[in-house]
Amino acid sequence: MALPVRLTTTLGRHPDDLTEDDLQRAVDNQIPEGVDLDWKKDFYQGTDAGKKELAKDVSAMANTVGGLLVIGVDDGKKDHAHALAPFEPIPNRGEEWIRSVLANWIQPVVPNVGVRSLKSADEGKIYWILSVPPSTQMPHAVAAPGNDYNFRVHVRHGSTTRTLPESEVAQRYRDRFHAATTDTDHLHDIATAGVRHLTTFVTGEVPAGGSRASWYPLWISVTAVPTVRGNYPLTTREERDAALQRFTMLAYQAVTTNMKPEHPALVGRRQVRFEGFPTGQLHQDGSSFTARPLNVRKDEYDEDAPRKLYQRGFELELVTQVQVAAAWAAETGGAGDVMLSAALHCFDDGLTSLRVVTSEDDFQRGPAQPIPKMSAQTTANLQALVADKHEAVSAAYALVADLLADVSVHQPYVLTPEGDIRLERLNSEYRSELTGW
Repeated sequence: MALPVRLTTTLGRHPDDLTEDDLQRAVDNQIPEGVDLDWKKDFYQGTDAGKKELAKDVSAMANTVGGLLVIGVDDGKKDHAHALAPFEPIPNRGEEWIRSVLANWIQPVVPNVGVRSLKSADEGKIYWILSVPPSTQMPHAVAAPGNDYNFRVHVRHGSTTRTLPESEVAQRYRDRFHAATTDTDHLHDIATAGVRHLTTFVTGEVPAGGSRASWYPLWISVTAVPTVRGNYPLTTREERDAALQRFTMLAYQAVTTNMKPEHPALVGRRQVRFEGFPTGQLHQDGSSFTARPLNVRKDEYDEDAPRKLYQRGFELELVTQVQVAAAWAAETGGAGDVMLSAALHCFDDGLTSLRVVTSEDDFQRGPAQPIPKMSAQTTANLQALVADKHEAVSAAYALVADLLADVSVHQPYVLTPEGDIRLERLNSEYRSELTGW
């Protein structure tokens, strides 16, 4: 989970990995509260007032920069970690109760709040640690269930929480809508720069003469932009080499290894570029553009017939590209949702239409369709994409379905909207390429 970098530096460990010893060190060092850190001695009451207080604390952090709520550390009314104060678990007020309160008392719901208990050495006692990521859906308002007309928006202000006046709430909504437009523009800019890079590689003359376009006329690309930008060092050659090596490791964790980039890393402003199969650009802020050639072949029964695009490989390519795009975004510290765009790129003027077939053995004489010129887009939760391969398949399904619809294909052949891959529809060659499935 992406949280303010200051927390890791201050606490000496990523907040997701904190132990009681770390909390004791915080007490010994009198680590102060701040805009992203709140020490609380007592657990929240089960009353409406207690639920409202919990919702207020979480929403305030989400409305600011994100942060950490640690329950079971007394601040001694001095706004710093003063003493450990673990407590006995309260019946019917565990993780499920916390999540229920957050779901019912905050509008819109703050996504991806981490909730975990931490056992104390004092037998039978615990702490609660709530990790609140920065949100792209703010402002989040607090209101009692069914009381939508009377809500309050809170933010962190130093070590305290304050309520926003109406004018600031209105500005927060304007900021949200502006951010959505900015993300769309950024996605377009990343895709445009990526296509230029891809075109230079594919159409550039090779030593044997001609260009790669004659061998690889059709490519599929995926552009990704996280709504909460990351920050990855990419200003020196050493940093770019290290980043590409890390990206290679991430590529090996996808459902296929087809996204393994070729080395060395190429220079780019706040980015690392690579050429080959795949070709792409990895940006410092977690955005990316990756492209792979598709399996397009002549009709073995009719030389003059339109070329065929094999659907199974096309679908699996999209899953892999979605996975590595999400992995890179998370690696840079990106968070929130990720905007995904998929597009086909043709580099052969003679290739104007395609006939999509489900498999290499399929004998299909349906009508050929023009190659789609419009991209397909979807948005998915970044953390879910990284944590669950089924979420990546679902996102790829949405992209594939839209692109296939443009060539008169009703639905994907091997991907399902629920996030499964129909293995029975893959031949042995495709099955041997799958990893971790």
